[in-house]
Amino acid sequence: MKKNINKNIVLLLIVMLCLSCDPPHSIEFINNADSELKIKFKIDSTVTTYDLDYAENKKGDSIVFNIKEKDTASLDFGIGTWSESEIRRQVNSFNTLEIENSDFKKTLKSKREMEKFLIENREDGIGWKTKIIIEVK
Repeated sequence: MKKNINKNIVLLLIVMLCLSCDPPHSIEFINNADSELKIKFKIDSTVTTYDLDYAENKKGDSIVFNIKEKDTASLDFGIGTWSESEIRRQVNSFNTLEIENSDFKKTLKSKREMEKFLIENREDGIGWKTKIIIEVK
């Protein structure tokens, strides 16, 4: 009887592992600075992507985050991982990325620079890269 319970538990764990292969992926913004942080993605309206159609912070042709000091925000992209091709696909829908607070302003205008910036800020997970973390100190 005990062997059947152990086999059932192992089988259940294997099934759960197989069913949970598509984790959610997002871009997380962490403001560790002493002033408000503004993140702005200008969207290329000629590119259709359903991932950005439902963004809560979307106003017209931009997605804007105003993040208070010592706070965080997140832009969710559904399920998947941040492979280089997935980053490239998302960057294709952006015209510019602006990061600004009272001390500095960084504007990325080329798709190549945005792609490079997001790839450099991917979080290494256990086999999956599910987050891009942009931290401002």
